[in-house]
Amino acid sequence: MAFGNTSWTSQPTFAARLPAIALRAGLSCAVLAMSALSASAQLEKATLRLDFLPGGYHAPFFLALDRGYYKQQGIDLQILDGRGSTSTLQVLGAETDTFGVANLSAMASAVSKGIPLVAVGGVVQRSPDSLISLAGSNITRPKDVEGKRGAFVPTGAGDRLFPAFAKANKIDVSKIHRLNVSAEARYSVVLQGNADFMVGWSFTDALKIAKQKPISPPVLFSDHGVTMLGVGIVVTRDSLTSRPKLVRAFLAATAKAAQEAINDSPAAVAAVAKFRPDSDAELLLEGVRNLAKFIRTPNNASMPLLAMSRPDWEETTSNMVNYLDLPPTLKSDAFYTNDFLPNP
Repeated sequence: MAFGNTSWTSQPTFAARLPAIALRAGLSCAVLAMSALSASAQLEKATLRLDFLPGGYHAPFFLALDRGYYKQQGIDLQILDGRGSTSTLQVLGAETDTFGVANLSAMASAVSKGIPLVAVGGVVQRSPDSLISLAGSNITRPKDVEGKRGAFVPTGAGDRLFPAFAKANKIDVSKIHRLNVSAEARYSVVLQGNADFMVGWSFTDALKIAKQKPISPPVLFSDHGVTMLGVGIVVTRDSLTSRPKLVRAFLAATAKAAQEAINDSPAAVAAVAKFRPDSDAELLLEGVRNLAKFIRTPNNASMPLLAMSRPDWEETTSNMVNYLDLPPTLKSDAFYTNDFLPNP
């Protein structure tokens, strides 16, 4: 039977075409699978070790991971939680991990002891070190700590920097009743009223206390004459010579996500929560919102995001020599480079 110029009997039935269709579909799937495998094989594996459990300032890394920016740069990245900057720097120095997030003064101290590390980007550059006290403590300016009880962690970088803060603000430290406590105990000492203030970060430590009791506005060291860089991205010097393309790619993806985290803090928090569902969303959100205030300093306001300024490093180094036992033989250039950051 014919319809027009086409004979139905001359066309293969659908059933007859099934094997060919299945073959083509199978080949397509195989090609896609091989393409995906090839793309995966082309990605360079790397790890990022944080300094602590994820906080607001870590959000750019998770946002870049969630949005595929690291993969777009050819990196298969795994983000690992940390147990403090010292531990992170140790595993980084042993080349167990590729990148690290760590306190920059702790990194400078490690470099002075022969660990070949270097900072390649600044995440928290305006130091959040501050005096933290409960509401009603009447500590609203630096000299208000005179006659008060302070909880100090002897090994804490911010605590050890307190003499610089005292000197800059003409505080008579002999009028402070000093209580030496552990890092774990400092919150409870203040919350229970056994100390009037402690030294801590204004957008992490202060927020943790504020969740339990109202606090006074933190008194920032950086607002009162003390310049100290906070947290940055650290690599080994060997990585700069053996894997420079990887370092540049990682920083390009991170810088892009950092700007997006500043512009859209809820999206950044959602990215962290996706990979760390047990995170405190409220603390994360406050931390990300504060990122814009601390990721830059007046000295690098016109520089590319994550870039560090020489004056900030010179004053940080000077403070470390005077208060944190850094040998005076090392100059600021020994600790950082901006050479691997993307051009604006």
